[in-house]
Amino acid sequence: MDEIINQSATKQPLTRCYTGTVAELLTFKSTEFPEHLKWQALSFMRMYYPEGFKGEERHRDWVTREEDHPIHIVLVEGNILLSHTNVVWKYLEHDTETYKAYGLTGVFTYPPCRGQGYGSQVVAAGTAFIQKSDADIAMLYCDEDLHDLYGNHGWQHMDRSTSYIGTKEEPELVDDEILMMLFLSPKGQHGQAAFKSKPIHFALDYTW
Repeated sequence: MDEIINQSATKQPLTRCYTGTVAELLTFKSTEFPEHLKWQALSFMRMYYPEGFKGEERHRDWVTREEDHPIHIVLVEGNILLSHTNVVWKYLEHDTETYKAYGLTGVFTYPPCRGQGYGSQVVAAGTAFIQKSDADIAMLYCDEDLHDLYGNHGWQHMDRSTSYIGTKEEPELVDDEILMMLFLSPKGQHGQAAFKSKPIHFALDYTW
């Protein structure tokens, strides 16, 4: 894993968004994510995902939960954050098997920089990171209009799958986003049919 992370800082020949500086694609462990980038990410999230900053989380100062082992992949111009995603992972029990499930979350591009391929660049980098990892499967949830963004990078739309969060006694259906997956290891590939036909249950109150 460290070998992948250490191959992090590579300049990309992308269209400049704000400055004359060439955009860089960088990868960070959560504990090494620079403060100035973390707060830019949080500022975006607070504006666009306000439901994650209410009640007890009103003063939230983290981008992604540490228990999900986040890796930050970003495009920057100098000190300015252009685009971001997190690679995360957890163990997921499904149909008598336990899978090491990776995912993408926190995918965004600042509005002035959209339409230039930045989102596709971080999704490609996050997908490549997962494909080189020890993942059995990978999962992400997104709005339906983002289907092609992820589908262009090999993610499969699981249109017949159902997902639930919360306790098994009082499960809550995840019906506001579509599920897309990768089946990577032999175990993951063998379980593909079960993921298509049997409900997926996250024991916590969130997916990623």
